[in-house]
Parts: sequence; structure tokens; C-alpha cells
Amino acid sequence: MLLRPLLVLALAGSVLGACARLPAEPVTEMAGGMLYAGVEQDGSDVAMRVGQTLRIELETIPTAGYVWEIVDKPDFLDLVAENTRPTHPEVQNQEGFTGGNHFMSFDLKATAPGKATINMLNHRPWEGGDEIGKWRIDVTVTPAQ
Repeated sequence: MLLRPLLVLALAGSVLGACARLPAEPVTEMAGGMLYAGVEQDGSDVAMRVGQTLRIELETIPTAGYVWEIVDKPDFLDLVAENTRPTHPEVQNQEGFTGGNHFMSFDLKATAPGKATINMLNHRPWEGGDEIGKWRIDVTVTPAQ
């Protein structure tokens, strides 16, 4: 009789796992033509023109050593800026406050046409392999108009 509840749990886990991944939301264009991708764009596609910049901004816990790292990036995208900002500046910018989550951003400028995938890991780089998150986006760059 114990087998039946275990089978039900296994099937429920399979169904929930299949439903957990929602379709990615489209990348948005910000003022000045910069493209923006966050956690909601994981697994999506983005079309860019040569000269445009894609900002990827993801939340992490750098005070615990976890950072986002680009592990696969095509040669036709140059990393032109990397920044962090607090997720709750009204609290985190108070004197004496330590810790908290932050957003890490990566600005990638398209320098030539091409098609490839950007893969990122959220991990402690010195631990090698213990990631707490993965993120990817497929990029297609066309010539400037």
C-alpha cells in the first residue's frame, strides 16, 4: 500500500516540474534604445542591431559570495559595463546596514552580426560547480540600419 502514495507523489512532482517553467517574457526596449532582460526573460530570444546594447540584470546575494558570471558569450558582443545595485536601497543604503540581495547588471554591446546563446551561472566562483541558478538568452544581431 505504500507504493500507491509514492507513485502519486512522483507523478505530481513530474506534472508540477513540467508546469513550473512558464514561457519567457519578451525583452523590453528602454529609453535610448538599450534592451533590458531580467529573470523573466530566461530562455527567451532577443533580436538586436549592431551598435545596440543589451543589459542583463539579475538578483543575487553577493554578501554571501554568490555572483552571476557569464560563462558563454559570443565574440560579437562586448562586455562594456558591469554594475551592482541594492534591491531595497531605502533600507540597504542606511548607515550601518550590511548584507542583503543586490542586482548585478551586465551591458553587452553588439559589434557585429551573429547568432549565439549567452549562458550565465549564479554561484560562488571559487567553489567550482555549486551553482544556485542558471540563466540563458539566445541573441541574434543584424547589421545596423
